[in-house]
Amino acid sequence: MLRPRAKPRPTIAVAGGRSSLLHPPQGYWGAISAIVVMQSEVGATLSAARDRLIGTAIGAVAGALFGMLGGNGLLWFGLASTLTIVICHVLGLEQSYRLACVTVAIIMLVHAPGPPWRPAIYRFLEVALGIVVALVVSAMPPRTPSRQVA
Repeated sequence: MLRPRAKPRPTIAVAGGRSSLLHPPQGYWGAISAIVVMQSEVGATLSAARDRLIGTAIGAVAGALFGMLGGNGLLWFGLASTLTIVICHVLGLEQSYRLACVTVAIIMLVHAPGPPWRPAIYRFLEVALGIVVALVVSAMPPRTPSRQVA
């Protein structure tokens, strides 16, 4: 029988709680990132965390840059996404390009007040917070069931 791990529950709670304390505009991304990178093994969590953080950083930079240069139109979004894929491919980051393009889409297509670099920075910090929480929780030793003495 497969037994679900209990670690995602505290990860989601901590990431969501930390985000609500900091009051970022889209703080739910911290909890989502924690869920996405949490794996059953610490090594797999580290790999997923690295891919997500790098992808988010590349996408945030591309989204902010293209948002400042041309606004949030579909043509500029398409150019930013294409460049993001090319950058990830050239750097050998095949696992990061999807997350990078998702970040480009969030930065360029979701309306946010202020300059495009502001949601880019928030997005990166929110994702980084979720990843840190997931890494800390995944590094914790598993709880063993308590035994009751008869």
